[in-house]
Amino acid sequence: MLKSAIITLPIILVMASACGSSRKSTHNKYETIIVKPPKPAYESPGLSTDQQIILKYATFLKTPPDSLTNTELYRFIDKWMYTPYKYGGNDEKGIDCSGFVQRLLNDVYKIPVPRTSAQQFFTKNVEPFHDDHYFAEGDLLFFRTVPGQPISHVGLYLHNRMFINASTSSGVSLANLDDPYWKKRFVAAGRVKANIR
Repeated sequence: MLKSAIITLPIILVMASACGSSRKSTHNKYETIIVKPPKPAYESPGLSTDQQIILKYATFLKTPPDSLTNTELYRFIDKWMYTPYKYGGNDEKGIDCSGFVQRLLNDVYKIPVPRTSAQQFFTKNVEPFHDDHYFAEGDLLFFRTVPGQPISHVGLYLHNRMFINASTSSGVSLANLDDPYWKKRFVAAGRVKANIR
């Protein structure tokens, strides 16, 4: 187990850029894969609002609707989807990656985590792991998007290699872990632990 003195330095290094990115929003060789099916396809008079949200995200994630059981999670995602990126932002006018994940974990799972992506990686509420065969809905995904910083971006895993994040180029959006941009910058995943004393 790492001692707190050992991890203090990396946390200080990245606090200044919670979700900074060297990624350009235009003229980039790789772009985030963002899935935007037409909204009318999910409007049905026979479905409740929650059922429509589940159907929409099941289609986005290419998974059966009955595999999405956490309606509150997808309701939260739907409310925040396409919110613009704003460094240091924490509301629907603009939010950054770690602010989005912090709000999501608090509002949906009632789990507090620190504000920056690096602090979230090193917190006792998150157990890091590296094997991507064991990803589960709700795991955090950590990336190195700024050279010289160990962790500078975070998203939340959903299904089928897709995750939700607030990116500098697209705001709150879905992305694919197999997109070459994200694949190259992936550092580790972290499983959030609910009851830490």
